[in-house]
Formats: sequence, structure tokens, C-alpha cells
Amino acid sequence: MTKFLDNSILIIGYGAQAKAWALNFRDSGYAVNIGLRANSQSTQLAREAGFNVIDLDIDRLDHFQFLCFLTPDNSHNTILKNISNKLSTAQSLIFAHGFSVYYEKLDELYPHLNFLLLAPKAIASEVRFNFETKAPLTAVVDETLVTHFKEETQEAFEKLCKGLGVNIGPIHSSFKEEAEADLFSEQSILCSLIPFGARKSFEKLVQNGISEEIAYIECWHEVKLIANAMIKIGPQAFFSMISPNALLGGIKASELIFDKEMDRKLTQLFNDIKSGDFYRQTTHTDFQSLQSTVLNDWENTRLQQIYNTLGRELGKNS
Repeated sequence: MTKFLDNSILIIGYGAQAKAWALNFRDSGYAVNIGLRANSQSTQLAREAGFNVIDLDIDRLDHFQFLCFLTPDNSHNTILKNISNKLSTAQSLIFAHGFSVYYEKLDELYPHLNFLLLAPKAIASEVRFNFETKAPLTAVVDETLVTHFKEETQEAFEKLCKGLGVNIGPIHSSFKEEAEADLFSEQSILCSLIPFGARKSFEKLVQNGISEEIAYIECWHEVKLIANAMIKIGPQAFFSMISPNALLGGIKASELIFDKEMDRKLTQLFNDIKSGDFYRQTTHTDFQSLQSTVLNDWENTRLQQIYNTLGRELGKNS
């Protein structure tokens, strides 16, 4: 039987999610190690935070029961190509999203390794904040845990979930389902309809003579207030709470905007995800160039400039 280092885990990467996971696990009593390449710019940061840094190129890796992959999805296969020969069949690889395992079929490329899903449903700052405040946090985990993994692995994984701060659920799913749902929600509302809809609405008010400060408050700042109410009280209570004018206006707009054409577009988005077309698009996208273009575009908007002068102060401690 493979002998693992007691209560020791390896986190690969040191981005925002990795930092949150590392702090939570350490506070839960785990010996946290950060796995990086020898030339990584994050090495010094990880050491300054008090973590032991493992060189993925030369150090042993087979004594960690769990290896958490918290680098960008498109890097997972490259990392595995470099380290798979140093891993044993008793180890489990944990992924925070289903994307790379499902679309790149990593479990088929590396059949001697165990793949587990642990996807906390919160951004990195909330993963850490919820842990510190003992606030509710749920996660999506692999539905095959009970049927495909030994009891000792199940118990160790359940302990790991609690160590991360997962105190609701978790929700059992698959790499496929989590990947499709995560991608679709980002495209249909979270990273499209909300920010770009707020921007369009802000610009339309300004075009019609409304002051930029008022437009910012109404179209960007209040998004948090509405979202908080939706989450706290649920759909039915939300619509019983809003004013008569807001109720009428909301229904009028929903009938105008969410028509058959909108439904067709949402269907197209989901079909592109399900068929793999979106995945293939990601393989031909220069993400650094795309991000630079998007950031430059937003930097030059009046919405961003009003945020700089008014919104940043309003958003403090919110």
C-alpha cells in the first residue's frame, strides 16, 4: 500500500483560487505544498506566504494523496504530460472545474490516474471569506466518488471538502455536467448579460440626458443590491418585494427582450458548448490578446471612469 505524507496535499499553481485554497487548507490543519515550475514568478510569493514550494520538474510527487490542479484549464494536459510518469495509481487529481477533464478527455489519456471534481461555487475571494466567517459554501463534486473509489479515499476526500470550507451539500454531478453548466451560465448571464447589459443601459441613459453619476448608480451599483435580494429571499419573494412600477417594468421588458429570438440565441450558445464547438474555439484563441483588447475597451468607457471616481468608494466594504 502506498504511504502518503500525513495530512499533506499539493496545490499546483498559485493564482487567486490556489491562494484561497491553500490558506483554507492550512487553517484546517493540512500541510500545504505549492507545486510550481522552477522558473515560476509565483515561487517567491508562495514562500513569503509560508508555503513549501515543490519543483514540479525535479521533486518527488508520489507521496501526496491529493494533487489539486488550480492552474488555467488549458494548462492541465501540458502539466500532466510532464508529471504523469511520477504519479502512482493510488493518487487522486482534483480539478476545480470539469472543463479540461471532459473536453480534453484527460481521464482517457491518463487511465492509470484518478480524477476527482471539487468545484466550489464561489469566486476565490468568497472561498476565503466564507471560510473565515463560517458562511455557507457549497461545491460540486464527482458523482462517481462512492462507486469508483475506495472507502478510505472517500473519507479523505470528504475531509478535504470540509477543510476547504464546504459546509452545504456538496452537490454530486459529473465533469461533463459541471463543465456545460459552468460555461453556459458564464455565457448566458454572468459574464455577458450582467456586465454588458449594465454597460448598454448606462450608455442609453447618458445618451438621453441622464447624468453619468445617476446612470452609474442605477445600472451598475444596484446590480449588487438586486442580486443580494434574489439570493437571500428567492424568486417568488423577490417579485413580491419590488415596487409596482418595478414589477410592471420588469415584466414589460422581459416580454420584449426574452422573445423567441433570445431563446434561439441561448439554444445556440448551449449547443456550441455541448457539441464541443466552443472548446475548439478556445484552442485557437490567443487569450492574452483577447483580454488585452477587452480591458482596453472597458478602460476607455465612461462607465469605468465613473467607477474610478465614484463607484470604487461606494463599493468599499460591500
